[in-house]
Amino acid sequence: MMRKPEGIASCPLTKMKGNSMTEKKYDIGGKSYVQKPLVLGQLRQLLAALKGVTIPTNVDSMGLVDALNDHLPAALAIVLIPEGFSPRDKDIEALAAEIEFAITPEQIFEVVEDFFVCNPLPSLLDRLGMAAGKIMEQMTAGMGSMTSASSLPAETLPAGTESSGGSPTESAGAG
Repeated sequence: MMRKPEGIASCPLTKMKGNSMTEKKYDIGGKSYVQKPLVLGQLRQLLAALKGVTIPTNVDSMGLVDALNDHLPAALAIVLIPEGFSPRDKDIEALAAEIEFAITPEQIFEVVEDFFVCNPLPSLLDRLGMAAGKIMEQMTAGMGSMTSASSLPAETLPAGTESSGGSPTESAGAG
């Protein structure tokens, strides 16, 4: 039986760039698969496949696998790419069925743990939060330079007369 490497960097099948994994190879059922950082198409596929799945906060690998339940084979088929193929060239259903009956529990946990090394979601979410904050600052600053309400033109009533701010009964005189 092959021993699991002590750390990701010590694994000869892992390519690293700084602290992020750029590629990890797996042998599942005699076939080679690669996991890389998600591209937009995979992200869309993953979001669609996991629609309706509730993932608790502060979940570990076991909790995530449990939460994914029946969605796990499709999720694995989305993040794993058969070696030599493009993420676009996959039949997700067929690949999910193939992986489901070839992957071991140990490999499932390895793929799930590597997913978060390959796709540092907290870092990405922080970046999204910072970008949203900057957009809100720009919108707030833009609103501050808008014309004040006192310099807006008077409201015109349907009859063509200007409103003085009084109630409709005050404006409507007796016949």
